[in-house]
Amino acid sequence: KKIDNIGNAIKEKRLILKISQKRLAKEVGKSPQLICDIEAGRKKPSVNTLFCIAKVLNLSLDKFFLQ
Repeated sequence: KKIDNIGNAIKEKRLILKISQKRLAKEVGKSPQLICDIEAGRKKPSVNTLFCIAKVLNLSLDKFFLQ
């Protein structure tokens, strides 16, 4: 996925794993609203937040930056 599609990649993997936005937010120490905003493309995650999300979802950071 390209960097513009970070939110889509997060949502896609989260839904595959059947993890709610609320649960993901709790696991990464952020608000459910922030997760919603990232998935919708309204906000970009910080590098630290992106790393934490990737860890919880068992995603390689490469997935966000490479096609």
